[in-house]
Amino acid sequence: MDYTVIQEHVNRLSDAMIAKGLRQPSVKFYLESHMEMNLYLVWVPAKKKPFESDKYEFFKGGTPGELFAKATDFIAALPTAEEAKFNEFMGALGGVIDLGKENGIEVEFLNPLVATMKQLSENALTFQPA
Repeated sequence: MDYTVIQEHVNRLSDAMIAKGLRQPSVKFYLESHMEMNLYLVWVPAKKKPFESDKYEFFKGGTPGELFAKATDFIAALPTAEEAKFNEFMGALGGVIDLGKENGIEVEFLNPLVATMKQLSENALTFQPA
């Protein structure tokens, strides 16, 4: 595998990360003396908080083709950008419901939120694109 082929694979991985909605993706392929080859995926969390580090996934050992295959499988297993946004929303909604219960918020305020969360969950499970 020559340099141009490696560069093409690195670019494809970066494009796949962008397609999954990951922010500022970076793909790095390293060769270092007396060390195994490694491949490093880095991206910025969607809602990065102060002092929070970037997210990353690290692959090492094997041939370049094996490293690229592992990275490709990892990216393919990530939720789509839409699924990630939905999961973030559901987590926030669940947090609001829990906060309401902890603070003794009256049931009539919480019931519509619980019903909404249940309906969204059912829709997500039964949704089938055309």
